[in-house]
Amino acid sequence: DLIRASTNIESRPSPPVGISQRRLTFTADKKFPGLQGPRHWLQSSPDGSRIAFLMKDAAGIVQFWTISPNGGAPTQLTHNHWSVASAFTWSPDGRELAYVMDNSIFVTDTATGRSRRVTERTADEIAPRPEACVFSLDGNKIAFVRRKKSDGVEANQICVVFFQAKNSIK
Repeated sequence: DLIRASTNIESRPSPPVGISQRRLTFTADKKFPGLQGPRHWLQSSPDGSRIAFLMKDAAGIVQFWTISPNGGAPTQLTHNHWSVASAFTWSPDGRELAYVMDNSIFVTDTATGRSRRVTERTADEIAPRPEACVFSLDGNKIAFVRRKKSDGVEANQICVVFFQAKNSIK
């Protein structure tokens, strides 16, 4: 049997034989320990060199952080004025992260940590939802969910923004 059976009902399952697991983050000494923010999944960069996640900074703002899968200290990538408000995805080339923040779609340059707005800020009732923003495979579009009203019925709808530097709003 490849999976070791745990005999202690209070312990977590063990990894399969031949597989080891190790902890990468140690945040107990931070003002806001642990991963924080909207529900999200860890995301590996396309080349596998970094894992992105959300955690509050010392001011309590949810920011992007990265860590090497080989270990080391987490690195704060963004220093935004607002908290990240959604799950996120890497662009296919690993150069940007797409997400919701301040009622808009934003992208962050993963080399510099510079964030920029790619849709106008909207009212709360039609703001992009906290579900993940998703890059197209060619990296030219970002799909996201927004609340829309049509024929008196309000529902979540999939929207797309064409992602090009010239379309970004300063």
